[in-house]
Amino acid sequence: MDLGRFRDHVRSFARDLYNSFEGTVRLISHLDADGLSSAGILISLLRRLNVPFHLTIVKYVSESLVEELRREPYEVYLFSDLGSGDLQIISSLGKKIFIVDHHRPEGDVGKARILNPFLAGIDGDREISGAGVAFLLYYEMLDDPDMAPMAITGALGDVQENDGFRGLNAEILKLAVESGLVEVMPDLRLFGGPDYPLVASLERTVDPFIEGVSNNSAGALALVESLGIPIKVGERWITLSDLSEEQKRDLTNELVKRMESLEKAKSLVGNVYIYLKEPKGSPLRDLGSFATILNACGRMGGGHVGALLASGLRGEVLRKALELQQSYKRVLAQVLRSARPRIVGRVAFIDEGLAEDTMIGTVTSILSKSLREADIVVGYAHTDEGMIKVSARLTGKGSSKRIDLDELIRTASKEAGGTGGGHQMAAGAQIPREGKKAFESTLLKYFE
Repeated sequence: MDLGRFRDHVRSFARDLYNSFEGTVRLISHLDADGLSSAGILISLLRRLNVPFHLTIVKYVSESLVEELRREPYEVYLFSDLGSGDLQIISSLGKKIFIVDHHRPEGDVGKARILNPFLAGIDGDREISGAGVAFLLYYEMLDDPDMAPMAITGALGDVQENDGFRGLNAEILKLAVESGLVEVMPDLRLFGGPDYPLVASLERTVDPFIEGVSNNSAGALALVESLGIPIKVGERWITLSDLSEEQKRDLTNELVKRMESLEKAKSLVGNVYIYLKEPKGSPLRDLGSFATILNACGRMGGGHVGALLASGLRGEVLRKALELQQSYKRVLAQVLRSARPRIVGRVAFIDEGLAEDTMIGTVTSILSKSLREADIVVGYAHTDEGMIKVSARLTGKGSSKRIDLDELIRTASKEAGGTGGGHQMAAGAQIPREGKKAFESTLLKYFE
C-alpha cells in the first residue's frame, strides 16, 4: 500500500478538476449507499466552490446512458462510485471526464482522469470505499473534515467494516473521531443506534432479520414488555442506551435465540458508529442506519433524495427518505419470504422474477449470510434494457474465502456476451438473456 503515492494522485486530480470547472458540471453516481454517500460529498464540494451541477443517479454505466450523455451540452462529466470498469465506453464521450471510484479499473484510461486506490496499490475492495475516495478529494480541496462521517457511511454500506476498519478507512475514521464528528462504541447493532426509540429500533431492524420482531411492531413491543423493560422513561420512549447492563444482556440473549444461524447472531453485536452532529433520536445518528436509509432511497427510485440527504439537507428531504425506507422494508420482507434458491453444486441461484434489478443485490447479500449449502449466491433480475442483472455474493463459508468474485463474475459475464466485475466478496454483471446458460456453465466449471 503506497499512501504517499495515492495522496499525490489525489492532489493532482484535485488540481485538474478545479481547473476544469466551467459552466455546469454533470455529476453521475451509483444508486447504492456508497454511491449516494459519494454523491452527497461531491454535491457538498461543488456547492462550497459555487459550481453548478446536474445530478443523475444510475444503476450502472451502459452504452445507452453514454449515448444519452453524449447528446447533452455539458463539457465536464464527473462519475462517482462507478466508471472504472467501463473506461472504454465512458472515454467515447469525448468530453472532459473525471472518475472518482474504488472498483478495479479495466481497460485503457484514455483521456479520462481517474482517481482510484488500485492505481496506487491500495485495495479498494477492503481499504476504502467510493465515498472514502470522494472524501479524500473533498478534504484535499477544502481542508475540512466535516464530510468524513459520510465516508464512513459509504464504507459501512459497502460492507468494508469487519470488527473495525483498515487502511484508508481507518485513517478517515481516526480523523472523524479526532474532529469530534464520530464516536465508536461496541453495542447491539439495531436500526437507529443506541439513542433511537427501542421498540421502533427492533421493529425496523431487518438485517439481520429477527423472527417475530422485524417488521412487526406488536412483536417488538411484546418482546420488550416480556423482559420487564419499561416502554418509556418519563414522557419519552426508552432507548438502548437507557438500559442497565442486566437488561441489555437479557435483550441480547433473547434476540440471539431468534436468529436463524450463529453467523447472524454474531452480526447483532459489534462496533456502532455514532454521528455526533445528528440529534439523539434521529435515525441518521447511527451511521449504519444512515447507510440503510440511503440504500433504500436508491433501490426505491429515490436516489436523488438519498444524495441530497447525504449532502447535509434534512427537513422534507429526510421525511421523504424515511418514507422510501419504510416502503423498501415492506417490499424486501415480502421478497425474502418468497425466496427459494436453486442450488447447483456449490452455487445457490435466485432466478429472475423474484426481485427488481434495483433490489436483487440486497436480496443476495442478506441470503448470503444465512445460506450454508453453497459458497456463493447468484441472483438474477430482468432490466429495462432487455438484459439480465446479475448480483453475486460470497456466503462466508470457509471454502468461499479463496474465491475472487470480481475475477470469476468478470470471466463468466464475458463468456455470456456481457460485462461484469466488482469486488472480491461482491460482484455484479449485465448479460443478455440468451447468455444465461453460458454464464452458469462458466461459473459451475470453476467449482469442478
